Amino acid sequence: MWFIPLLLALALPVEGELKVRLEQSVYPTDDSTTMLEISYEIPNTSLTFLRQESAFVARYQVSVQVSDKRRDIVAGDIWQSAARFKEYGPTVDQESVEAGAVSLTIPKSAIDARVGVNDLESERSALATFRIERPTGGLIVRFFRAGKPASVRKYGIGDTLVAVAEAVNSQSRFDSCRFVVKHEGRAVTGATLPARTGDEGGRTKVSARFEFPIGDSTSVARLGGGDYTLEVASLGAGQPLSATTGFRVDVPFYLDDSVYVDKVNQLVYVATDAESKHLRSVPRGERRQAWSDFWKKRGPSPTSKLGLTEEDYFERIQYAQEHFVHGDRGYLSDRGHVYVLYGPPDQIDSRPFEIDSPAQEVWYYYQASKQFEFVDKYGAGEFVLVNREEL
Repeated sequence: MWFIPLLLALALPVEGELKVRLEQSVYPTDDSTTMLEISYEIPNTSLTFLRQESAFVARYQVSVQVSDKRRDIVAGDIWQSAARFKEYGPTVDQESVEAGAVSLTIPKSAIDARVGVNDLESERSALATFRIERPTGGLIVRFFRAGKPASVRKYGIGDTLVAVAEAVNSQSRFDSCRFVVKHEGRAVTGATLPARTGDEGGRTKVSARFEFPIGDSTSVARLGGGDYTLEVASLGAGQPLSATTGFRVDVPFYLDDSVYVDKVNQLVYVATDAESKHLRSVPRGERRQAWSDFWKKRGPSPTSKLGLTEEDYFERIQYAQEHFVHGDRGYLSDRGHVYVLYGPPDQIDSRPFEIDSPAQEVWYYYQASKQFEFVDKYGAGEFVLVNREEL
């Protein structure tokens, strides 16, 4: 029995406290049924590892349910697996992940899918619900990494992105394919490449192959970190075919020049001018150590009195960037400044704009015995801290 991937979708939206990345692929089989494959990637730091004899073990479960248009369950299964390490280090390594895939044969009536991932040693879980989409463009795209199919389409600084486009219908023909890689809607690279013809399993296959190294010979990122879209279109003889799919690039921030500079700039509330200048000037190969040394000097509390960790700090930076931007300046705003240092307030009193007075907010931090008063001084959404001496 032969099968070829029909659909490679972007990462599925996931809800829950367990961090996990999920992707779907759909395959046809020779008996007119379909195979749904779910690829997953779970950070080791999100799993609960227990010491068992001479190893550290984390156990987790993946479940899949598929329903039809009447919402009746037409297929489903449960898989249990374990991550096992002899040493403790990988269990707390921020870059280590547990990756795999599960497959389920589904009928043509299948429309919706529900995927659950559970950490069996804790109550943490994740859930994704999505529509099973069938492709309409006539092309399929398969991703490879290090010469093997990439079930989770994520590439690092030392990887080469390899994407192979081929026609779903073996009778279709094309002379070449145009590949365009986009980030946030903007084309960043691409190429038009000739088609190749070969035989596979007794059928003629026409395909085109696109390759792009993520980093150059000096380990400089040619593609920055984030989600990308790959658009492919056939050219030449036959009916035009197309496909759109996605992949992710995870590049350590210290190897991505622009991201590294942004991260250093975001240290504005915990770094001195001299420390920031030093971090900016460090050669690329020494950035990781310099960054680690910077945070180690602060121990578990970079602001000494507030108990912030590096993770807490940048989570608050991100929150400020997302919530204090409508007329304000994100993490550089006064509200952003307070939020980064003190976190979510215990209470917020808000007064909207009135003819005789501007909009105001008062943030209360009861444990710290502080309150901060903000005024939309210019009427444009930029809230200015009135009692700056409280910082």
